[in-house]
Amino acid sequence: MTDLLTYLNVDLLGLKPFHLNVFKTGIIALCLALGVWVLASEGGLRHMSGLLARLDRLSLPRHRLLAWSLGALFASFLIQLGVRQYFELQTVWDMAAHANVAWHMVHGPWFFLSLDNRSLLGEHFSPVMLLVGLPYRVVEHPLTLLVIQSLSLGLGAVAVYYLTLLKCERKGIALLMIVLYMVNPYLHHCNAHDFHRVPLAIPTLLWLLVSIESNRLIPAIALSLLALSIEESIPPPLAGLGLFLAVFRPHWRAFGISLAALSTGYFFLVTKVLLPMFSPEQGLVFWEKYANLGANFNEALLSILLNPAWAFWEALGRHNQFLYLLYFLIPVAFLPLLAWREACLLAVPLLIMFLSQYDGQYKLGFHYSAPALPFLFYSTVYGMARASNYVDAWETDSVARRKAVCVAALFLVALDVYRCPGYDIGKTDPQFAAAAFEIAQLVPADAGVATDLRFAPLLANRHRICVVGINPGTLCEFFPWKSHGGFKRTDPGWVPEYVLIGKELAATTEQKLEHVRVYAEWLMAALGYQEIRSKNGIRLFQAPSVVQDQRKGD
Repeated sequence: MTDLLTYLNVDLLGLKPFHLNVFKTGIIALCLALGVWVLASEGGLRHMSGLLARLDRLSLPRHRLLAWSLGALFASFLIQLGVRQYFELQTVWDMAAHANVAWHMVHGPWFFLSLDNRSLLGEHFSPVMLLVGLPYRVVEHPLTLLVIQSLSLGLGAVAVYYLTLLKCERKGIALLMIVLYMVNPYLHHCNAHDFHRVPLAIPTLLWLLVSIESNRLIPAIALSLLALSIEESIPPPLAGLGLFLAVFRPHWRAFGISLAALSTGYFFLVTKVLLPMFSPEQGLVFWEKYANLGANFNEALLSILLNPAWAFWEALGRHNQFLYLLYFLIPVAFLPLLAWREACLLAVPLLIMFLSQYDGQYKLGFHYSAPALPFLFYSTVYGMARASNYVDAWETDSVARRKAVCVAALFLVALDVYRCPGYDIGKTDPQFAAAAFEIAQLVPADAGVATDLRFAPLLANRHRICVVGINPGTLCEFFPWKSHGGFKRTDPGWVPEYVLIGKELAATTEQKLEHVRVYAEWLMAALGYQEIRSKNGIRLFQAPSVVQDQRKGD
């Protein structure tokens, strides 16, 4: 069956290979079975309609209790996935980097990223790491970050439920909205690839929208400031929200104008002053992702303003970005199109992604869709409210129409689940993973270490850590591909006492295994490292005594 579905996906539909996932397959099968039941039996539709009716009759406190219960259940599910990823070595660079920064938020220097030998503030200006460092002080473990991210996305589910309660006359629809949130494939892509700061914007912006819809000014101000602290990619969408409020929400006009002005000013302060101040390159580290627009930010902005037709092509045509826009709207059944005012909020965050020449961004992959997701769900809630009114206006005895709506909703949930990532669960040899944890424990907590990227999260809680070099001749690799203008990374001034390398034997080509062997020989022959432990393809080396003695002298 798996081979047949892979053939259909790859050869006929041009999609990715099919990987059997028991949990996803179970949900898809359940949705399909319910759909067949509704189509084939009057009782199926009656039971589904009765469920919505019972939800409509619930009191507001019970609705809120249901929202928080579903949010907690969703967060617990994400935590379980994150824990499995960590112990199966499926968390790599971003997990290690953020854990290292969080550790430095506890032990100092603040915001320092040892894996890149620089301040995080020179790459992404994220004061929110001050708050992330607080729970990390209590539990100094990379899993703390995954728990924070999972809990935040669970809070986002509650916010979507609250928004639906505020805007939809039929309260039972809130259940469908929270399900569409929890099975949204882009939401799971944000969560499936390590910890990142920008997914924290999803619940922050959703609760900001809840505060606005509830006419609560103080929480709206606090949440706006929190959103600004997350990353430099958030102020532009916030400015767009401010303009939206100024135009379409008269009671929030003053707040909207202030928010737009503050967000715009803060964005230029960060990009023109603060990021260059903390960056050795004296510029924007990741500007190469937007080099198609110009040599720098000023040139890109001028090109967009002077050549709007060209900018339109760059945003939607050059890489067929319009297709990725359609893919983005499919999980919510294009409902934002029924709420065009609210859907306008998607313009700024999506344009930031679509104007990039980096395929991970313009394809809305990984965590890059996070700034747009709150506005997607917000406009979907409004679109859902309008669609509900249209359905209620139909003839009440039209069973066929009600069946069609019910089956369409079930099919949409099944499709969204199918498109969700599999989190790479079950792809790691358990013995390889166990050996990695066992050998990593042999490295003292205060020792400097050069490690294979896959093992970096296990060793991130230290000041002296680097990713081991790619080729013989390089002991530590500080990712020179991030450098601009020939800038060379500053030597960190320390030599790792330990080197941890290894490949999963059953999942690695002979060529790569030979490369590891050659690198190990270089370590021992040229630098004098001694191999002190080897197990299941993982090898740990210790520096010669002269390095150990030098460290003791320091």
